[in-house]
Amino acid sequence: MQARHLEAVIFSAKAAVAAVFAVMCYDDLGLPGAGWAAISAVLVIQPSLQSSLKSSLARVVANVAGAFGGAILGISIGHTLPALAIGVMLTGLICYLLKAEDVMRPAFAAVVIVIFTTDTSRWNSSFDRVIAVITGCLCAVAIGFLFDKISGWFKLQPKAEPNKPGPPE
Repeated sequence: MQARHLEAVIFSAKAAVAAVFAVMCYDDLGLPGAGWAAISAVLVIQPSLQSSLKSSLARVVANVAGAFGGAILGISIGHTLPALAIGVMLTGLICYLLKAEDVMRPAFAAVVIVIFTTDTSRWNSSFDRVIAVITGCLCAVAIGFLFDKISGWFKLQPKAEPNKPGPPE
């Protein structure tokens, strides 16, 4: 099997295992919305563990910030279009000022989701979603670590290209 085919199989398996593991872990918490944990897991899983860690941290920060802002606006202004506009605008400006442009889009998404989550009988709060995101990210990192170890044991690490140096031994 060609190296890039094997990498695609391994990466896809890693994403599938991370999604299932995230749902199982989140279900154990007894909170609603396990799908958010799976979404977070597949969004942050990367071919390398270091990339997954960076992506996970960015997603957690973005979701905490967006959910917090959306919750404050939802409580103070209501779940309205003005709250949505203000929330997205403020979130973007805060991310820009903090030099966190890479987390802007997921932070925007968190604001939108929280502003439009009005059925509290099914979704207790934005806190549940943040917990789901954190759970998904942690599970993705754990599965990434596990896959890296297994790949190392079976020597399934990608080989260096002829003109590029390989990883340090």
